[in-house]
Amino acid sequence: MKHRALIVLPMIALSGCATMSADQCATADWRALGFEDGSRGETLVKAERRGNACVDHGYIMDQAAYESGRDAGLGLYCTSEIAYSLGESGRSYTGVCVAHDEEEFIAAYQQGLELYAFTSAVSSAGSKLKSAQNRFGELDSELDKYSSGHRDEGLTMEEHNNLVLQLWSERQYLEKEAIPYWTYAHRYLQEQLDDYRIKVAAADPSIGSLQPRGFPGPEPHDGPTSADARAMLQEVLGALQR
Repeated sequence: MKHRALIVLPMIALSGCATMSADQCATADWRALGFEDGSRGETLVKAERRGNACVDHGYIMDQAAYESGRDAGLGLYCTSEIAYSLGESGRSYTGVCVAHDEEEFIAAYQQGLELYAFTSAVSSAGSKLKSAQNRFGELDSELDKYSSGHRDEGLTMEEHNNLVLQLWSERQYLEKEAIPYWTYAHRYLQEQLDDYRIKVAAADPSIGSLQPRGFPGPEPHDGPTSADARAMLQEVLGALQR
């Protein structure tokens, strides 16, 4: 199924408060309000809130007119284009299209959700990569400060050395483990997304049964080890010899 660029009616994009004033209740065109709510895919909770608000003001909702308008509005909302857009953005389907070709709606919605899974996987990996790179930069700056002779007040020599070792060990972990892991994951998932888009354009029959590869993350950093201490000492000695 091909999905056209979605042109949304202005009323679909509107988002108003469900509470109605006394003046609004007195002059309400209930069919028009129902149409507005239906075209936005609102559930009957919206109708209940409208009705309760007007009861508080001494007015009674025209239920029949509202439901007639809502049903007509749902005819605009319950389309495969809107379903795909809903899934693509990761939003929930609230079951309002039961009487409006729901099977086709759900099929398009599931395809949109599938694309969302691929795009969100790429975004998540990219975010984790960026976070690891930022932290690496912070640690690098901290270690540069200590390598220039800085010492925090109140720390013993042993506490100072342990602090530097912890920072150095975390930086090594990011450089050797986390950053390479998330760099690979991000590249791999981006390629998967690009391939998926090609399949969508070609109406590949596998669409609907695909999912991005999972990347649970690198092994966690458990803190400095004796090997880290030896490696840091070698690095320091090597710098002194240069």
